[in-house]
Amino acid sequence: MSLFDDVMPRYTQQETHHRTVSASTTAVWGALHSTPVSALSVSMALLRIRMGPKAWVDPSWSDSVAAESNQPALQAFAPREIDRIEGVELLLADIARYDFSSSRRPGISRSDRAVFEEFDAPGWTKVAMNFTVEEGSDGTLLTTRTRVATTDARTSLRFAAYWAMIKPGSALIRRDLLAAIASVAEESATVGG
Repeated sequence: MSLFDDVMPRYTQQETHHRTVSASTTAVWGALHSTPVSALSVSMALLRIRMGPKAWVDPSWSDSVAAESNQPALQAFAPREIDRIEGVELLLADIARYDFSSSRRPGISRSDRAVFEEFDAPGWTKVAMNFTVEEGSDGTLLTTRTRVATTDARTSLRFAAYWAMIKPGSALIRRDLLAAIASVAEESATVGG
C-alpha cells in the first residue's frame, strides 16, 4: 500500500494524472523537488484569474510572484509534505475551508502526518496529494493523485459544489506541474548525460 492510500483510504473526490518522462527516476525525483514556480505558466495564469481584478492591474502582485518565481513549486503550494519514501513517493497534505476567493486553515502543524490523520473537527476539508516515480519501459512514469475528504456531511455538500467549479482548473494545474517537472528532468538528463 502506498503512503497515499494509507493516509486517505476514504475520500469523496479524486483525480489522477500521469506523464512518461524521458529521464531516469533519479532525475525525475530531483526535478520534482527543484522545478521552479516560474516553469508553471498555466498555473500562474489560473492563479491570476482566481485572484480577481486586483491581481490583473496591481503591479505589486506581479512583483511578489516574480520574487517567488525561483522558489520550488512544491514549496509554494498550500499542501505541505507530510511523508515520503525517498526516490519513490512524496506525500503532501492540506486542511482548509475552501471557498471561491480564499482558503482558511486551522492553527495546527501543516507538516505533521499524525496531526493530518487525526484531525476531525467539523467544517473542514482534508486534501492529500502524492507524486510517485516509477521506472517504465519508455522512461519514468510520473504520477500525481489528489484525494479529498471532509470532516462532516454539511462540508461535503459545500465542497462538492466548489469541486465542480474548480476541478477543470485543478486538472490543468496538475498537468502543468507534470509537464514542468518533465521538462526540468529531461533538460537535466540532456545536460548531465
